Amino acid sequence: MCPKRKWLRCRVSQISPEDAYLIFDKWRDEQSPLQLVMKRPPGLRAVNSAFIKSVLPHSRQVLIAALVDSEYVSVAVNLEGAEYEYEDASAVLPDFAGGKWVCFLAANFPNGNRYVFGERAAAKA
Repeated sequence: MCPKRKWLRCRVSQISPEDAYLIFDKWRDEQSPLQLVMKRPPGLRAVNSAFIKSVLPHSRQVLIAALVDSEYVSVAVNLEGAEYEYEDASAVLPDFAGGKWVCFLAANFPNGNRYVFGERAAAKA
């Protein structure tokens, strides 16, 4: 059965926080290029280029390097209370249109906030 969101092709899976932090670890170890879209009512905030610098599962945070005004700055992303979804590259996400992606990891919060990390596919040489 498909989730309620019509913009997906039914490739979404609920995953445990432990599995989510394994994905963050992989992204940190591989220095995977990411995009982060944070939906926090009333608006939307996007970071077009980010990397995971540190994974802090005990404090429920990841430390990212985010490109802001042509400089990378360190930002702590608080993931306390999040439930996680993993979506493969066949997912259709409007906020990630126009790019090639490996996968997506979404952190959904009880207050309605949603943070979606997208792993960019490597550019073909």
